[in-house]
Amino acid sequence: MWKVAVAAASVLIAVSSNALAREPVTLWFWGAPPNLQEAFQKVLVEPFNASQDQYELQMDYNNDVDNNVRVSVLAGEGPDLVYTSGPSYIAPLAKAGVLEPLEGYAEKFGWNDKLLNPVLDTCQQLGHLYCMPPSLISDGMFYNKALLEEKGWAVPKTLEEVETVMKAAQAEGLYASVTGNKGWQPVNENYASIFINNIVGPTKFYDILSTGKGWDSPEMQKAIEESARWFKAGYLGGKDYFSLNFDESISLVSQKKSPFFFAPSIGFQWATNYFKDATAGDFAFAPVPQLDASQPYPIYDMGVAFTLSINANSKVKDGAALVLDRIFSAEFAAEMAKVWPGYWGIPLKQFPSDPAATGLTKSFLEAMAAMTTAVDKGTFGFKIGTFFPPATSQVMFEDIESVWLDKMSAADMLKKAATTYADEKAQGLVQELPKPSL
Repeated sequence: MWKVAVAAASVLIAVSSNALAREPVTLWFWGAPPNLQEAFQKVLVEPFNASQDQYELQMDYNNDVDNNVRVSVLAGEGPDLVYTSGPSYIAPLAKAGVLEPLEGYAEKFGWNDKLLNPVLDTCQQLGHLYCMPPSLISDGMFYNKALLEEKGWAVPKTLEEVETVMKAAQAEGLYASVTGNKGWQPVNENYASIFINNIVGPTKFYDILSTGKGWDSPEMQKAIEESARWFKAGYLGGKDYFSLNFDESISLVSQKKSPFFFAPSIGFQWATNYFKDATAGDFAFAPVPQLDASQPYPIYDMGVAFTLSINANSKVKDGAALVLDRIFSAEFAAEMAKVWPGYWGIPLKQFPSDPAATGLTKSFLEAMAAMTTAVDKGTFGFKIGTFFPPATSQVMFEDIESVWLDKMSAADMLKKAATTYADEKAQGLVQELPKPSL
């Protein structure tokens, strides 16, 4: 009996020692709600930790992740995997030398072959691949299928059609559409992206960004003025725009108090709280209607919701790269689509499909198929939050609000944007742009 006990104790000690020998790979993430944290644990953390015995992925969730990561990483510390809210945040960290170039890992794991090149190119900055983009997004038009069917409203594809439905909704005491920037003013950027891409068009927008010229063009001015017209007409949430957030907006759509919710495709993640069971299939995503007859339809403004990089000061760079490789797998993308649709739009050239999918997962997979096809063909625009450097992006979401409220003219806003962009371009903060084929 004594020998058996000693043997058992030896096994426990060996197991414990093995567990202690694992090297932690740390990732600081935003303060996702408990249900999404649980999804992350089951789909990424547990499978990764079970896949090998050398590393252990450890998560920390906090609501001020962008600032905390930036400060700590610039100080030579921080997590092994570096989270940012998009490629536009990468250049300052890369210039400071605190991010590890990833082209060696990209070659080792074949990321260049399996990922959409235009999306991966958003992370090619200052001559290196400094980040990975786990979330392809595009602005679009969410809608409640059941409400449109009840009212006999077709899914609009043109400016005239969408405004006809929005006016009809207002006449019945509904919101024309709902969105709001409560607690997060950068929501305004979504509308700047929608109107510029769909009125200026991807080709001319590319020329403006690549040359720095044309900010004062008639098309750019029309785009900003049209966004102001929509705001004043109550099409952006009416009088409640400044008191609504995404979660509350989607709740209103689920209650059939609005037909539309204009937002990036990440909106699916909030819908999981409201479109359930019998109504799970009522929340759908469509391209932004054709706002200008001279532009093609549809136009998807390509964006990246967030990026992941490897800390140059990490002691476990290979382990961090293994985590990234698991995230950029078809298996991870398929599983996340079931439990966390919208946020994890992994930019795979062949995003997994599921003929048996239902509800929100089906709607999200259909949206991803459309966006993936558009990006792969080169028929994409540029989402401002992804492609604009920080200060210019701030102009686009702060000053566009001033235009809406008649505190600034569209011309003055664009002049300020042009000057700011030129300054940041001179500092090397403007990233390389993938060229669209439109």
